[in-house]
Amino acid sequence: MWDVADISFEIINDMTDDPVVTVLVQTPIGQLTFTAEPVEDGNVLVARGTHVQDASANAVGAANLMVIAQAAMKEMGYDGIVIEGALRTTGANPGRRPRTIRFTRHIRPAPAYRPQGS
Repeated sequence: MWDVADISFEIINDMTDDPVVTVLVQTPIGQLTFTAEPVEDGNVLVARGTHVQDASANAVGAANLMVIAQAAMKEMGYDGIVIEGALRTTGANPGRRPRTIRFTRHIRPAPAYRPQGS
């Protein structure tokens, strides 16, 4: 499984028109290209009509997708991300919309307090 430190993001302004955004995500397996219409809902980012390119089937996996989401929430300051996929044009079940995926920020607990001399 990847680590949040392995992930970086770059927004590409000249690949899509407003309101759609293109984001290049650098990962340990290479670059992934995400396009979506971002909508803020409080502290949650909703990515509508999401497409992912440059990934071979099953190359990322659910655990590493979670790492990408955690890195995005950390970098952008959101408490949650909701991915609403676009209708599939190729691959598994063309014409079908993938299920919505929800991510929430993982917050690590503070270390336990231990008084001096204990």
